[in-house]
Amino acid sequence: MKKNLIKQSPNDQKQYKHLVLANGLAVLLVQQSDAEKSAAALCIRAGHFDDPPERQGLAHFTEHMLFLGSKHYPVAGSFQQFVSHHGGSSNAWTGTEHSTYFFDSDAAHFAEGLQRFADMFIHPLFAESYIEKERQAIEAEFTLKLKDDGRRIYQVHKETVNPAHPFAKFSVGNLQTLVDLPEQSLRDSLLAFYQRYYLASQMTLVLVAPEPLSTQQAWVEQHFTAMPQGECQRDWLEEPLYLPEQLGIELRVEPHKEMHKLVLSFALPGIQRWYPYKLVSFIAHLLGDEGPGSLYAELKAAGWINQLSAGGGVDGSNFKDFSISCELTQAGMASTEQITHAIFQYLAMLKQSPFPQQLYRERQQLLEWSFSYQEPSTSEQTATELAVNMHHYPVEDIVFGDYRMETPPESLYRQVLNYFQPTNVRLMVIGPGLETNQSARWYLTPYRVEPLPTRLLQSLANLSPSPKFQLPQPNPYFVDELRLLPESATQERPDCIHRDNALTLWFKPDADFHTPKGHIYLQLSLPFSIQSCWHLAATRLWVELLNDEIQQALYPASTAGLGYSLHVQKQGISIHSFGLSNNQIQLLLDVLEHLSQFQVQAGRFHEIKQQLMRHWRDSHKNKPVASLFSQLSAVLHPLNPAIDRLLLELESMQLDAFACFHQQLLQQLHIEAFMVGNWQSQDATELQQRLGSWLADREHCAPLSVPERPMQNHGPVWLNIDVDHHDHALVIYLPAQDKSPEQISRFMLANHLLAPRYFHQLRTEQQLGYLVGTGYVPVNTLPGLAFYIQSPNTDCQQLYQATVQFYRTFLAELEQLSELEFQELKQGLLNQLQDKDTSLSSRAKRLWLAIGQDDLQFNLTERISSATKQLTLNQFVHFFYQLLSPDYDAIFLATDSKPSHSHLRFLDASELISELEND
Repeated sequence: MKKNLIKQSPNDQKQYKHLVLANGLAVLLVQQSDAEKSAAALCIRAGHFDDPPERQGLAHFTEHMLFLGSKHYPVAGSFQQFVSHHGGSSNAWTGTEHSTYFFDSDAAHFAEGLQRFADMFIHPLFAESYIEKERQAIEAEFTLKLKDDGRRIYQVHKETVNPAHPFAKFSVGNLQTLVDLPEQSLRDSLLAFYQRYYLASQMTLVLVAPEPLSTQQAWVEQHFTAMPQGECQRDWLEEPLYLPEQLGIELRVEPHKEMHKLVLSFALPGIQRWYPYKLVSFIAHLLGDEGPGSLYAELKAAGWINQLSAGGGVDGSNFKDFSISCELTQAGMASTEQITHAIFQYLAMLKQSPFPQQLYRERQQLLEWSFSYQEPSTSEQTATELAVNMHHYPVEDIVFGDYRMETPPESLYRQVLNYFQPTNVRLMVIGPGLETNQSARWYLTPYRVEPLPTRLLQSLANLSPSPKFQLPQPNPYFVDELRLLPESATQERPDCIHRDNALTLWFKPDADFHTPKGHIYLQLSLPFSIQSCWHLAATRLWVELLNDEIQQALYPASTAGLGYSLHVQKQGISIHSFGLSNNQIQLLLDVLEHLSQFQVQAGRFHEIKQQLMRHWRDSHKNKPVASLFSQLSAVLHPLNPAIDRLLLELESMQLDAFACFHQQLLQQLHIEAFMVGNWQSQDATELQQRLGSWLADREHCAPLSVPERPMQNHGPVWLNIDVDHHDHALVIYLPAQDKSPEQISRFMLANHLLAPRYFHQLRTEQQLGYLVGTGYVPVNTLPGLAFYIQSPNTDCQQLYQATVQFYRTFLAELEQLSELEFQELKQGLLNQLQDKDTSLSSRAKRLWLAIGQDDLQFNLTERISSATKQLTLNQFVHFFYQLLSPDYDAIFLATDSKPSHSHLRFLDASELISELEND
């Protein structure tokens, strides 16, 4: 087929070619001449829906096994090591009806990576020696999520659908479902599954590379022609997701964490056929509106909800759940029937109103702009998204399908709205202490299911629209036309265009990405916010209250291509506005006006305080590894106390004391600002003047420095951390001695080399846990390296010993590293460091981070690259020996007590913090 059949954005300079190999493999080749990395993705029409009933989890297991050696590359884990060695990464996921595999690497080694990638699918070994190991890995992944409420509630959903529909299957698998059976071993089942579904005709392949399309085509024909071919014998989805008795019901579910939710789900058929109209997402936009007369506004005003979202829910080839989800207050938990009535009243208003043409045209215009000014994505993102799209869209819409939005026939709009009936709804209430009488399989979730009372169904069916509800009003932030900077206006790096004792403003006009978008960052240094732990807790509550206050007022901005975020950061609060540059300065000033004018309401103070307390209490139920990293930050960062300390302060916080805090918080401050994107110099001048006006009546201060707690001469130390989880976890943090580019280079290169090896040895070979890895972890801009592992069965002493043994073996292997291999390793890191910004968003984040780190020449990456080039193999080996020295200032954070016969000091976190502060 000719490449010009594929509709692409005017902003998209890539070249495309679609072809189908003789074996039936559908291929999309993408030439991106400026790509820093090349990428490939292969999507197979086979997912957990295709699991045999007696082998649930088999599709997921197949995904794991494909990475563990092939005919021409038999060493398990060698593909991941090859990719990592050459500056890339690899991964895969198994969904309901598809499984997707992908990788990227530097362009110079992509052809070899592609050959290895193809061999995984054409000649997988499925080695017997790894069958049992990966069964254990699947079991570890399953146990990791036993307390995950998403999984627990999902299982209740699965148990209350048509058991003949494949959605009812257990997707993850575990030791029980992947056991050898008398009539068939697990390996035989694996081979049968692979032979049935892993056929070229069921696959789509996408390549993204700088090489010409003809070269890419030659690669594909060379490496993928041997892909198994044939017609797949499969059962198409014909069974309905729900039987009649599974609709018009109420589910009550008790979660693990403390949450209060009401979810109404309406059963729709498969909606893929309607993709040109985006009707379901448009209806979600109407139901999720937060302006005056909206469902959200009325329910919040009644004191019943904190949040509302619409349009989510599971979907597949022949089904779509359309969910309206409400986060409830305590009063809302007692008023679920009234909330349900209000939702159906709003639906009645939609059904009786004319099709809202003007609102639909606004959505069309925004989507058209999103496509016309499409920002680039990474090669890996492009490959993965398009490989999935090839299964859903015709060739001409592979790129355009997500953006295509044609005005629907009025009859189709009415048809879709007609699915929103009381007899077609499933009502789920989620909260602690609910009365339940069943326990979901696998995750043991307590739940109860009952038909909705006939009285309620009849009442809902006869509801008339309430006069208090209305459709969204014309959007004050919406604009009809966009303007673009000329490319010549782009500056190489930001300039500081204003600096005084109140405001520092950096500015960079940027038209490189041909997009009408911009970003503005504000860092408000607030000395009053950091005076004590009480003040730190109060600042977090203040930001939550402010977000709650302005969410409704500024909601129209989020539907006009604009957005903002506001959160606690460093020594104050950070505000970030983004999206279309038109009206964005006004949005930012609207946010600042709310900062000045909002009043603390007693009812919202108590509600948001309780909500934040629940969130902090539930943090103890997070994955243990996440809890350990959180504690690490609390130890080393004075302005980020442990959640326990913040919670104690919040529990005792009274309204009158908080009101005094609110009055004083903004009285003394300094703003550091950064404006980048589709802006002219007069825009920067306007921002400077308007910020200056906002600051005029306030006392000013110098920017605050970020306090630190250096670990020098305090390690190694073992900290025992209590977590609410059955798994064991260990984090070993090795901080650098300084912040020099040389130290940063060594730690980044060390992680580059260690990550795939540590994962393969402790996860794949030894099966010590599912969550295993290393990471480059800077704390307070000081570089560092962390080993982390979480295990359901192995205690921390054994995890510690296994890590030490791994490191010693690694050092012995490091002595054999050749100069050529070392240069290739460095080049892999250099390729990552030299990656160009892939979008205006990624550039804005990078430059704002540089400003925050005082890298005001914006050349830290270049200095790290230079240090990497100058690093010798002997220096690198010596660096690794330093890390293993007995007196290195390492921190070991663990969920278990100390290992025996160890040279480590043993403290609790508060003792170490006291030491660091008194040093």
